[in-house]
Amino acid sequence: MEPQLVDFYNEMPSGINVIEKMNDELSELQKNYADLTRKYKELEQKNPQMPKIRVKTRDELRVYGRKVYYSVDTFTKIIRDFLNHEGWILEYDNPCKLKDIMGYAGCGDWDTWEKNDLKWGNTTAQKFYYGRQKHTEYNIYLKCKLLEELYNLFPEYKNREYNWFHRIIDDCFSNIRYTIHTILTQLNARALFPKWQLHDIIFKTIMEQLFGWGREIEAVEACSTEGVFPINYDNSDYIQNIIYYQCEKCKKIFAGEDAMEQSGNGDDYWYDESGKPCREPCKCN
Repeated sequence: MEPQLVDFYNEMPSGINVIEKMNDELSELQKNYADLTRKYKELEQKNPQMPKIRVKTRDELRVYGRKVYYSVDTFTKIIRDFLNHEGWILEYDNPCKLKDIMGYAGCGDWDTWEKNDLKWGNTTAQKFYYGRQKHTEYNIYLKCKLLEELYNLFPEYKNREYNWFHRIIDDCFSNIRYTIHTILTQLNARALFPKWQLHDIIFKTIMEQLFGWGREIEAVEACSTEGVFPINYDNSDYIQNIIYYQCEKCKKIFAGEDAMEQSGNGDDYWYDESGKPCREPCKCN
């Protein structure tokens, strides 16, 4: 910057003042950027997005999809064992005596209040799930078991802080508490809803959150009934759609749910990068 006549009368050249003002403006911009970054991270932590795992080939997606499909049996046993207090839950601490309404209704000591640490491997259930010690309900064990199985099912996903898995588990557990408490606090409702029916409501709520619900299955009595997986496959936010295949050439996407079952080739169910269904399937191979 060229010297000015006024600089002859000032102790500091005017250019220095300009530079200092620019530095002040830069500091203010950096502060605002840091505040926006912090707010974005806080919002992201409160509402984490579903993870996505891209596989290299359609065949790899089919193998992965079948693994997700058969995991329904594993999740079913996890939930049923907890509600009936049998199987895997017997390896962990027993619930304390501070039962609440769902505990007295035979729902696996769901809302039994726990003040002590509950063991979970080399740590506690509270630290494994929440990352810290806190008083909680006995259903923390079911949360941990579901979370552990999701990590095992998708080993490529390495995030162990509060994530999308935590969010969907917490959401459905809140819904379960509200629904079952509402049922049990109504006049004579406990007689109208036996334990097995309460278990079915809890089971459906969790499985619907994970996989979707509504698909027709054949019941034991040979009549049609609803079951796991949605009626229509539309690449919604269910765990089977964490995995996907994307063509390198046309960039069209094939969702994990359409690779789960061997019947049909699923060629009609491709999506563009924005998630909208494509009119034509990928024809690059």
